[in-house]
Amino acid sequence: MDQRESSEFDPGKFLADNKHPEISSRPADLLILNQPIAHFTAFSRLWKHTGYRICADGGANRLFDMFQGDLTEQRAQYLPDIIHGDLDSLRDDVRDYYAAQGVSVSRDHDQYSTDFGKCMQKMSSRAPSMLQDVLVLGTLGGRVDQALGLLHEMVREETKHPNLRLWLFSESSLSFILRSRKNVLRGLLDSGIFTENVGLVPIYGPAVISTEGLEWDVKEWDTQIGGQVSTSNHVKEDEVRVETNAPILFTIERAPLRSS
Repeated sequence: MDQRESSEFDPGKFLADNKHPEISSRPADLLILNQPIAHFTAFSRLWKHTGYRICADGGANRLFDMFQGDLTEQRAQYLPDIIHGDLDSLRDDVRDYYAAQGVSVSRDHDQYSTDFGKCMQKMSSRAPSMLQDVLVLGTLGGRVDQALGLLHEMVREETKHPNLRLWLFSESSLSFILRSRKNVLRGLLDSGIFTENVGLVPIYGPAVISTEGLEWDVKEWDTQIGGQVSTSNHVKEDEVRVETNAPILFTIERAPLRSS
């Protein structure tokens, strides 16, 4: 695992209510997994902050189905760049619609990788050295094995691509991996995007952590599954510092977003 000396995070930037987000030379990618998209406002903000959007197989069904009722007329404004995977979940009506709109549909028959892994490979093949922020729209609910599998694949992909940073936007939380020794997280309170509820979970193995800015800060604290774990903690400062000697999962609850 890459142990860069220090990393800085601005978790709220992808959910900021910017009508015209700052355009960078390498905007984030958006990966839509096969899970219900619960909040259009959050989704639309993530879309605005990304430059390349890919649906993992049945993720295209979820994107299509979100645009019902009052949202139907907006469907054509949210076309992914590609639908990719083994395509065993993609409905015919969804495939026909997006193909007619010029969206590429490609199949990967590899039975030893998930649709998440297939899409990550597709994204990395575009520009391997430039793969940086990837926003993953998925879930940690539902089947436990699939949730654990997703968290496993996140650390595996970040191991393969040292510059990659995966941001998992689930139903009510944002989760990402802290893999540097020193991590600075900014804008956790002032942005209004998050609640105070946070967890630092050593799902990738034992770690020793120190924190600043939480209600229950720790110093050189041993943490592991089956031992001590800092869940249900609270953010008390806009800037939080976390030092760790091994990868841990940082997760923070999202606050309800007002419609743009």
